[in-house]
Amino acid sequence: AAPPVVLNCASNNIQAACQTQAAIDAAYSAWLASATFSGGCNAAISNNGGAAPNACGGAKTVTWTVTSSCEPDVTCSAVFTVLDAPAVVLNCPANQTEPACQTQAAVDAAYSVWLASATSSGGCNATVSNNGGSAPPACGGSKTVTWTVTSSCEPDVTCSAVFTVLVGPAVVLNCPANQTEAACQTQVAIDAAYSAWLASATYSGGCNATLSNNGGAAPDACGGSKTVTWAVTSSC
Repeated sequence: AAPPVVLNCASNNIQAACQTQAAIDAAYSAWLASATFSGGCNAAISNNGGAAPNACGGAKTVTWTVTSSCEPDVTCSAVFTVLDAPAVVLNCPANQTEPACQTQAAVDAAYSVWLASATSSGGCNATVSNNGGSAPPACGGSKTVTWTVTSSCEPDVTCSAVFTVLVGPAVVLNCPANQTEAACQTQVAIDAAYSAWLASATYSGGCNATLSNNGGAAPDACGGSKTVTWAVTSSC
């Protein structure tokens, strides 16, 4: 009598996620070839495995068949599984507002830290990028930034947030009223009154603002006048 066919199936096989397709193909090919048999007459083994599952995840149930001359076909089955890629999780930073009147260097530094604070996990061969470019001007402005995670096994994942630098407060300059001094005062008295008048100009607002004037020396005590201009210089 013909020796009976003994078919030894491959064991179920589970492959980790995030391998290359080439690596999965090689593992699948080796797995298909690991089924063995003995016995039978003029026996031959075949399988319906076809191509490997996708490297991003999937499974195939494969049936091996031994065909021989003297008994019905003998079959067995096993499953080859590629684990699904972990889903991308992208965490955007919160919207951030910076106070006015900082230096551009300070704003640039805060913006750089903010851009780098986005985090991601999951995905296969994932990379995170953003379209942030340079920071808004220190004198005020905002940028809406989009972060993008690109990975092998799913469409790009994006999120957005806004970085704002507040606009500096407008300069308000309060000039003193025109002032007329009586005649026949000493020059010392005129100088003192003039000095107090120059100092009575006030201002508010601006960034890194300074107040100056072109008053110079007081008019002569014997008569004269000066038109004085006050100027507030500020960063923004």
